[in-house]
This record gives sequence, structure tokens and C-alpha cells, in this order.
Amino acid sequence: MRRARRPCCIVLVLILSGVPAARSQTTSASITGTVRTRDGGAVPGSLVQARSAATGAERSAIADAGGRYRIDLLPPGEWTVLARLGDALASEPRTVTLHLQQTLVLDFEIGSALTENVTVSAEPPVVDPARTTGELRVGSEIIEDLPLNGRAFTDLALIDGSVLPSTPGEFLGERAPVLLANGQSGRANSFLVDGLDNNDLTSGTALNAFFSQQVIKEFVVMTHQFAPEFGRAGGGILNIITEQGTNVPTASAFVQGVSRRVNAPGGFIDSLPGTARMDDTDSRLTTGFKMGGPLRHDKAFYFLAYEHQAQDAVVPFTGVGRDGVAGGVVVEPNRDDNLFLRTDFNLTGSQFLMLRLSGDRRRNGGLNIGGTDTPESGFHLEEKDFQLAASLNSILSPVLLNEARFFVGTSGFDQFANSGRPGVDRPSGTFGGSNLYRQIRDEDRVQLVDNLTWTTGAHSLKFGIDVIHSRTRIGTRFNPNGNFLYETDAPFEPGDCGDLNASDVTTYGDNPIPCPGTVGVDDDGDGVIDEPGLIRTYPEVFQLIEGEPSAQLDDTAFAWFAQDSWRAGDRLVLDYGLRYDLSTFVLPKGTAVPSSIPNGGAGRDTDNFSPRLGFAITPKRNGRFVIRGGGGLFYDKLVLGFPAVAAITSGTQIGLLFPQGEALEITESVVEQVGIDAIKAGLVFPPQLVLRFSTGTRLETPYTTQYNLGAEWDLNPPINPMPREIPRHADGTVGSIAAIVTEGRSWYSGLNLGYRWRGKDSWYSASYVLSRAEDLGPDPLKGGISLPPDSNNIPGERGPSDTDRRHNLVLVGETHLPWLGLRVSGVARLASAPPFNVTTGQDENLDGITTDRPPGVRRNTGASTPLEPINQVRQDANVLRQEVGLPPLPSVTSIPSPPKFAQVDLRLSRPFPWGDHHGGGGELFVQVFNVLNRFNGGPIEGRVISPDFGRPIGQLGPPRTIEAGLKIGF
Repeated sequence: MRRARRPCCIVLVLILSGVPAARSQTTSASITGTVRTRDGGAVPGSLVQARSAATGAERSAIADAGGRYRIDLLPPGEWTVLARLGDALASEPRTVTLHLQQTLVLDFEIGSALTENVTVSAEPPVVDPARTTGELRVGSEIIEDLPLNGRAFTDLALIDGSVLPSTPGEFLGERAPVLLANGQSGRANSFLVDGLDNNDLTSGTALNAFFSQQVIKEFVVMTHQFAPEFGRAGGGILNIITEQGTNVPTASAFVQGVSRRVNAPGGFIDSLPGTARMDDTDSRLTTGFKMGGPLRHDKAFYFLAYEHQAQDAVVPFTGVGRDGVAGGVVVEPNRDDNLFLRTDFNLTGSQFLMLRLSGDRRRNGGLNIGGTDTPESGFHLEEKDFQLAASLNSILSPVLLNEARFFVGTSGFDQFANSGRPGVDRPSGTFGGSNLYRQIRDEDRVQLVDNLTWTTGAHSLKFGIDVIHSRTRIGTRFNPNGNFLYETDAPFEPGDCGDLNASDVTTYGDNPIPCPGTVGVDDDGDGVIDEPGLIRTYPEVFQLIEGEPSAQLDDTAFAWFAQDSWRAGDRLVLDYGLRYDLSTFVLPKGTAVPSSIPNGGAGRDTDNFSPRLGFAITPKRNGRFVIRGGGGLFYDKLVLGFPAVAAITSGTQIGLLFPQGEALEITESVVEQVGIDAIKAGLVFPPQLVLRFSTGTRLETPYTTQYNLGAEWDLNPPINPMPREIPRHADGTVGSIAAIVTEGRSWYSGLNLGYRWRGKDSWYSASYVLSRAEDLGPDPLKGGISLPPDSNNIPGERGPSDTDRRHNLVLVGETHLPWLGLRVSGVARLASAPPFNVTTGQDENLDGITTDRPPGVRRNTGASTPLEPINQVRQDANVLRQEVGLPPLPSVTSIPSPPKFAQVDLRLSRPFPWGDHHGGGGELFVQVFNVLNRFNGGPIEGRVISPDFGRPIGQLGPPRTIEAGLKIGF
């Protein structure tokens, strides 16, 4: 009988708790070690055999002259391993559980005759001496047992302190927060499912196709120092493997939901107008089932799953709408259906085939709503995805293995504006239709991957190629009724005469213009007799974009790599290699914009070589202390969204009118009364305003240069943390927009500390990150096109990144309670507030972008912004507000610090028996999100001319939400 051991471990610098094992297996695990005699001598020629009882798969290796053996390409799961020499001598059988990307060191001793043995379970070491970096590995048990709002399993990557969520609504159309790894862009991540690419090639922000958490067997988050086999990411990689059937038939079903009857909306929503007359909390119902088992014992297996999600989401906003009311909520229906089927075949003793079919269809509303964006200016989308994936693993010899993978998929993404009425953009709110009226995107792709692994002595070499061919068709429609931009919230006032002259504007300037109409009569019926006209209440600009641009983007992305994992003795592991990436997409020279700046016709970026090195040193033989580090280049993917903007908008015409400058009485009401065709006759299409987006003459792939150093040790029981610093320097060129060549750089450094402990029926972990993230500007396509105020001073834009959170602490754990067989798990997160950008809220440099900053104010200075330029802008704005009858803006005496983020989620569960066969049993559970019902405000209103300047205009997390559910296994 073995004595229970309660190990604990402190991990220094888990930089994102998420990097793979030293030998990078995309979908598998490995066992390695040495076979010795009882007196310590090597046993060359001994046979090491591994067998999976779940699938009947068997693998073997022969020890070399030094007694070393290695078995690669083992599917994660439980394996029984035995070493023997002929038919006479054998080791004790050992049962181990292998995890994704794990290399387990398992040594054997041969010295007894082969007799009936009791199999001994071998626990993996708390500190893995074969791993060169930190890691966050999440298995299906954790996915099922931790509180998870909305069943988006990728959210569990956030339990690593180096991974942060984006602000809601920053990227359009994502079903879960976009992950931000190590201060990098949300487009810098890569998602792999069963070793195949699952990225949205156009946006680059999330999974191309959604998978139910039911079908996820395990995933690993990698954020630094991943091997050359992994590429197309400068931020992080989520490597995901799906469930497969086994020899044991199983089935289960679940239902869970959120009811408005047991939840409260929270103080923020309660403070908004009109919420007392409606249900103002989310409601959600999710159901599904899964089943799996053998098609033929030990030979063929299936796994089938289905999930349906239905949610009526309450989306708050603070903007003033068409009705003049400031703020409110809207209920948006969201629906999703997901189907998954996987089959696995043991073709022979040396070939293993996997086939996977999956499909997903969803409809989401409430996009681009929040803050000053009212529901009328938002979007809804419909998306569908279908995928066929296959892999064939072949054991060519005990030391030569091949992995071949194939993928074909198609997806559709249709985004629709909520309104086609004329759009209106005022300082206090946006309503009417958006300029981007509709976007239709269809994508077809094929991927081929082939990897060859060769084990020789202490080396495990791997070579591979990866080819993705994609064809993306994009069509865009703009608002057919145009958009108006106002500089004030005051209502349009042309005076009682209703018809000002341009000459009057020259004479009176910004002052009230006499326009009595019929003297002594209230001509417009607003209660004011002989009312003057106020030219500053006229629209500054009316914009009508004409054209139905579309494009077809063909791209073939090639990659190859060569890498070696070298166990250089018992205390040193080296992982090193080289990767090369090439995207064949080019932008035709015909898209060049007439400009003094060279642009257009960007060729291929052909010099993307990525050398990488990682090491792990075990100073002592007990293996309880490991030093890890490394460095290298990491090239990102070329996000097609940037050149797509250039391709689809080339030749589109922008019609412009300037009602304020020309004293034209044209407003959204006039357009709706007379029709847009009557307005078009007066529009001017100057040649210089033909909108052609372009790239620079170099379209470079973004990349990061990183290095890291850290340590991990098994304390048992003392705690003595050692710091590790991870400087990170990112550099890359982002696509150009509107005849302006744009480039971006970012800088990141972080100190990461981690601690984890596990006992017999409990575990917990802590991850803390102290970091600094800087860059030269926001994502140019995040929520719309953005430009720096001064394109001639790009280095002057350097400042805190939108993703900069100096402190982030995440606590996670699960334990058994002493009452009624209950278990409880929880996640607590405390984070610094991100910075916010202080802007005037007006288009000061006439580039069509209203994010210009007050003079002397740097980007993202937030609460530390000097008050003098802020109050100068407010003073100037008050002159206009006085003219149009609006109350003055008070002087700013201090800017409140943005609120920190704090949230605690809990899950309470009670298993119960159900039936008497394998897989039977059920579970009742309750999840509570934001237990303390804390208001986590954000984003912060940064426009100086807004009365809400410096205050939260939304919420970054839910109010307290209770969800109940039931799972039953058959």
C-alpha cells in the first residue's frame, strides 16, 4: 500500500502558464527513459511495450546501447508500460496517464523472472525535468469542474495571469473575449484543433469554428518559447485535442440555464432609463449530449456530440438615441447549434487513422452596442462552419514515425446593420445605420501537414511541412442613406425662416443668425417667436459612400521546420530548431494610391526564418529543482483583414456635403422625407476623395523577439520564490490604410510568479503577473479604422498599450466539502485597470477620425493626463454650448483612477449514483458568477467634451449571475 503524498510546487515565471513540453507533440505525448539492471547497468536491446486498454493500441521501442528508449506519438490517456528482455526477464508493469505535449521520463529496472505482477500506478513528477518552459495544461475534468460562463472553454486560458481578455465589443463578432497574451494584439494568437489550423484567416482574433466544451479532451496554452513545430503566432497558441471513443460505451446528457427570476441586473443597469419596465437580466438555456464507444473492439471507435445554446442577452448602453433618452438596455437573442462526430481506427499495428466531421451554425445580436453606441447603430451576424479533418499516424520503424494530416473546411460570415436609416454621430450618442451596412464573407480552405520524427540515441529530431490554401470572398455594402456628423448635441436649428444663406455665415460667424421668417410668428412651432438660426447645430459633414466593393483573396501559406530535442545527459535538455514561413498573398500594383509616399503593389515577405532555443537544467539528481529558459524569433500569421480592406475598397466613391460650411439645410430628417436620390444630385465626388486603400511597398509579417529565464521547484513544504523576468520586444509591419503607410511596434516585459498545490482530493494554484506593455497605437481595424493624430510622428505615439494591466492575480482551486458529498471550485481574479485614451472627441485634423487628443497630451495617459489642456478644450466647447443653449461643462479638477477589476466565480456540485454500469452517474451543480456582485466598470469615457468624461460607460463583467444544471451519464 502506498502512502498518500501531498506535493506542492512553486513555479516561477509561468509566463502565461502555457507552454508546451520540451518535445513538441502537436496532438500526442511521449515516454522516454532508461532500462537498467538491478545493479544499474544498461540493458541494450530490451523491449519496452506500451498498451492502451481504452483502445487496444500497442506501441513499442527497443533500447539502444545505453539502455535509452523512446516512444513517441502516444495519444493522451492511460497507458500500461512494461520493459522486458526476451521471454525471461521483465520489469514491473506501470500504469501512467499521459497528457497532451507531455514527455514522461519513465525508467525501468529488469531483474526478475516474468511472472504474474500487480500493475503499479506511476505518478508523474511534480516538477517535470524534461520541459523547457512553463505551461498551462487544461484537461476535460478541469473544463467540466470549474465555473465557466457561457461554456466557452477558451475562457479557461484566463486562469493564467499572463493572458488577459479584451474589452467587450473591441472586436466585432467574437463569441468570447479575445485573448491577449503577453501584451500582444488579439490577432497574434493561433488556434490548433487536432494539430490543424483553426484560425479565422480574415480577422485573426479567434477560432474559425466553434467546438462545444463536451468534445474537448485537453488543451495547452503556449505563450513563449514554443518549439519550431508551432508557428503563425507572435502572442500565444491554444493547442486543442478532441475526445475520441474507446472500448467502453458511454453516453451523457446535460441541461443548464440562467433564469431572470433568480438574478439581479446590478447597479449599472438599474441606473439606466427604462429598465424598470422590462426584464433586465440575461436568460440562457443550454442542452446537449455526447456518446461514444467501439464500432469494433480494439479496432474502431466513434464519438458523437451535439449542443444547443439559446440566450437572450441584456446589452446596456449609455448613448443618447433618436428619442433623446440617455442610455438603456436592449435584449438580443443569440442562438447556436453545434454537431461533432469523430471516428478512430487502428488499421494495423503500425497505422492509426482519425476522421472528424463538425458543423456549427449561430446567430448573434448586440454587436457594436455599448457606451455611446445605441442599438440602432449596432449589428447582428449569422455564421456557419463545416469541417472535415483527417490524420494518419504511421510507425515506419521503431525510430521513424510519420504524421500526415488533412483538412478541408468552408465557412460563411454575414454581418448586418440593425438599421438602414441615415446614421447620426453626435458627441453624446450614435444612432441610425452604420457606414458599414453589410459584410458578407465566405472562406474555403485546404490544409496539408506532414511531420517526420526520427529518434537516434539521445536525440529526437522532427521535420515537417505545412501548407494552407485559402480562398476568401468578401463583399461589402455601405449605408444607402449616408451618415451625418454633428459637433454638438443641440438640436438642428435653422431659425424660423428655415433657410440660412452662406453669406450670413460669413457675416455672423458662429453667432446666432437673424432669420425671423414671418415677423411676430412662431414659424416652426417650437414655442420661440422670430427665432435666429444657429449654424453650429448644422451637420459638419454628410457622407455617402457609393459602390458595392468586393474582392477574392487567394493565399497559400507555406511553412517548414526542423527541430531537435536533445537529452544531453541526465540533467540537461536542449530544444532547438529553425522554422520558415511564407505567405504568397500579394496586392496588385493597381491598388496604389496617388501619393508622395510610395505604396501599393506589396510583394511577398520571403525572409521569415525563426531560430529558437530552449533549455532545462536539473542541478540535483532528485529532480525537484529545474532552471528553464531560452529565446528566439516567432513570426505571426499575415492577417488577411488588412490587405482585404485595401482590396475591397479600391475605387469606392465617397460623396461629401458640408451643410455647416455651406449653410445647407440637409439633415437625417430631410433624407428620410425626400429620399436619398434627391440628395445625390447635390453631392460632389472630387477625384481626390476616391477611396483606395493600399499597403506599403513592403507587406511584412509581424514577429516577436523574445527571451525568458525562470525556475520551478517542488517545495514540500517551504516556500521561497525566485523571480524571473521575461523581457519581450515585438516588431512588425501592419497593413497600410488610405494612402498612409502604417507600421507598429510593441514592447512587453513581465515578471511572472506561480504557485500550485495538489492533494488527494483538492488542488489550487495562483498566478501573478507584474508587466508593462507599450506600443505605437491601437489595432487599426479594431472597432473601425483608426489613424494617429500626426502620421509624421509615429514614434511620438509610443505609450501604454490598450492591453496594459500592470498587475494581474488569478486564484483557482477545487476541493471536497465535508457535507453531503459536495464539491466546490472557484476562480478569483484581481487586475489593475487598463489605461484609457484622452481625446477631444472631435476631428481636429480633418482626417475623418474623431480620436484626436488635446495639444500636449500623449496617448493612453488616462488619470495622469495634465488638466490644463483638458480644461482648455472644455472652455472652447463651452462657448458653443452657450450659443446653442446647453449647460456648460465644469472644469476638471481631478481625473478618477479607473476601477480595478475584481471577480469571484464559484461552482458547487453534488454527484449522485445513476445506474450500476460504467459511465453511470449524475451531477447537480450551481454556478455563481461575480459572487460579490461587484460592478467592474469599463471602458472609460475618454472624450473631454463628454459630461461623462473619466467615468465607466459600460461593464467588463456580468452582475451576479446564478446558473443551475444537471448532468446524467448512461
